[in-house]
Amino acid sequence: MRKLPLYVSLVTIGFAPIVSFAEVHDARAMARGGVGLTMGEYNQSLKNPALLSSFDKDDDFSLALNVGLFASDKDGMIQKTDDVQAAIDDLEAGRGSANAVNQAMKELDKKLALVDVGGAVLIAIPNKHIPLAFMTKSKVSFGTVFNYHPTDFAQLNSCVAGLSCNLNNLQSTVNASAIGITEAGLMFGKPFENGLEVGLTLKGQQIDLISYSAKVTQFDTADISDSNDLKTHNNVNMDIGGIMRFGAEKNFSVAATVENLIGKTFEGPKNKVTGINSEYDLAPVAVAAVGYSNNYFKIEANTDLTPRKGFDKLLETQFTRVGMELSAGRHFHLRAGYRTDSKSNVSDVVTAGIGITPFDRLNIDIAAMLGDGDTVGVGLQLGFKI
Repeated sequence: MRKLPLYVSLVTIGFAPIVSFAEVHDARAMARGGVGLTMGEYNQSLKNPALLSSFDKDDDFSLALNVGLFASDKDGMIQKTDDVQAAIDDLEAGRGSANAVNQAMKELDKKLALVDVGGAVLIAIPNKHIPLAFMTKSKVSFGTVFNYHPTDFAQLNSCVAGLSCNLNNLQSTVNASAIGITEAGLMFGKPFENGLEVGLTLKGQQIDLISYSAKVTQFDTADISDSNDLKTHNNVNMDIGGIMRFGAEKNFSVAATVENLIGKTFEGPKNKVTGINSEYDLAPVAVAAVGYSNNYFKIEANTDLTPRKGFDKLLETQFTRVGMELSAGRHFHLRAGYRTDSKSNVSDVVTAGIGITPFDRLNIDIAAMLGDGDTVGVGLQLGFKI
């Protein structure tokens, strides 16, 4: 019987990660399930530029550094890949069958694992006229999808039987893609006496799209080249946000934001198997929120009013989130939250975190999230203000 080492190596490629959408830019928001449109101060305004207007009269400057990671194997892709490997090992040892390999391949087909890695820097300068900030943030999502073709079963049978065996005739494909979005811009806020706060972010964007496709017997990451498989686009965009605070102590609030107000579709590299260009739809994302806060307790619920698009239509999400924060004075904070995806492409997660603010000047914030299917996330923020 002819061995199938090439096929084994190609199958193992199939459990690299693919695009997801996590709160990797803000550790405090991650700890609260991703909420942050109504709660927080000027140094927590990445999710809503209107928060730049929330500061104390003795605040002059703040710097916040964020890093985060999110990963999920919701579909059990890693285990299914191990099952394929085991089926092929049995086949090579003479105790398995092509049918077992075929079934394992079907189980692996189009299964996804998810990863986001990101970071952000926020420098904020509050003042009573027009609070402003400089921000830069970057997120990278990448992955590989294995697409099994049913005609490969006959070819596998031929290999097992010792008949004509040409693995180059296999029609299954591997699609590798990655997207990196880096942004830098200025944020502005404006408070009004009636409890209304508004904000605007003007930003430049660099969008890097990588798409590489090949039949399984021809897939080789060494073949990925900048000239053929990478396209870079530069863009100008904006985010807007607003908060309306009401009640005797202005404890209640409603808020809304629109991220990437100027929607645009960017062309990616050409799929070498289908001959069709990949694309990324940078669509506006609107979010609405309600919240309550006082000196010791904060709570918010928000929801995406529009879906978040994935690269080349591979993944789409639409989140609803709820989060809370308990504070012991201004120096210690406990946070918890929950997030669910109405598109069911990302596992529901529970989140938690702590924050320490010595002297109300330094801050260290740690976040974690956990969900089904080996779904985990971690985040860290370091900052100070004067």
